[in-house]
Amino acid sequence: MGKKIAIIGGGNLGSAIAEGLLISKFSKASEIIVTKRNIETLRSLKKSGVEITDNNGLAARKSEVIILAVKPFQASEVLNGIKKELAANKILISVVTGLTINDIENTIGKKIPLFRAMPNTAIAIRQSMTCICNKDAASDDIKFVNDLFNKLGKVVTIDEKLM
Repeated sequence: MGKKIAIIGGGNLGSAIAEGLLISKFSKASEIIVTKRNIETLRSLKKSGVEITDNNGLAARKSEVIILAVKPFQASEVLNGIKKELAANKILISVVTGLTINDIENTIGKKIPLFRAMPNTAIAIRQSMTCICNKDAASDDIKFVNDLFNKLGKVVTIDEKLM
């Protein structure tokens, strides 16, 4: 699809998303950046040509789409660390359990296209059922995010209160 995607948090879910985007050919390896504090565990993604870094700010700066895939207790610190890189021309997608769109807005203090996605563990084999909601997103952004998660399984749009 041509957009540079940063996956902030290369744990199980973040890595599964990256691998699914590569396998499905939604993204080229050169269009994906994955971050993690211990980048040694991301060797297989690096061998595939994915850019690997421990610098979340750099990844967010270089990307048009940022997928936040960290543990809930890390979300506030990570968002505060990248918020200066976030702008109206970027899309932020959170797959963080329990982190609401309102929580994200309060932390970053700006209006940008925000999505909350709740995939399940079948995302690792591209058979996920992902629930998605959004705020301040244009129809093109909504289409892009739905297309992205449709490559990893099926998508349903729901009200955030149902997440």
